[in-house]
Formats: sequence, structure tokens, C-alpha cells
Amino acid sequence: MFCRDNFILTARIKARPGNEAELKEVLERGARECSGQEGLFIYNLHQDKDDPSEFLLYGHFSSQASYRMHMDSEPVRKVYDTVVGLIEKGPEIKFWTILEKVGQ
Repeated sequence: MFCRDNFILTARIKARPGNEAELKEVLERGARECSGQEGLFIYNLHQDKDDPSEFLLYGHFSSQASYRMHMDSEPVRKVYDTVVGLIEKGPEIKFWTILEKVGQ
């Protein structure tokens, strides 16, 4: 359901050299474990084609409250505790407002 009050975020994460594969595995597992969380519409993980050390998470939540529940969830805490030693920089988190929506 399209709603301008939805809560959207992106998080950019850069792996330390040599940690790309391990970080990818941790982020993929974390994304799968977040499936079905209340208020979570979309949670996509991307890897830069030109720089495999760069990752981007895209999250679309029904509200800021559902985002906060997500951030306090066990899967997110486990991922955060694990990635601290694997990342060079990040996560760089930005919050977004939907202006227009096309498609499903």
C-alpha cells in the first residue's frame, strides 16, 4: 500500500579489504531472518557490481515505529555485533520520503 508516511531508508556499508565474502554472508543471513517482520514491506540487499566491497540495504517500513522495532530485533542486533569487525566504514544511513510510486 502506497502511503507518503511510510518510512524508507538506505544504508551503505563498506567491507574492510578481504572481508567482502564474510560480510556478504552475514548481511544476506540477516536480511533473510528479518523476513516477515511486522511493518516491513521491502528489505533488499545489494552489492556494487564495480566494487564488491560496497553494499546497500534498502528498507521500506510502514512507519517509524515499525523501523524502530526492526532495529531492536534480535536479527539486527546479531548482524550489527558481527559486522563491526568486518566493515571499513558505515553504515551510512539516509532516510527518504516517497514522492511518487510506479509499479507494485
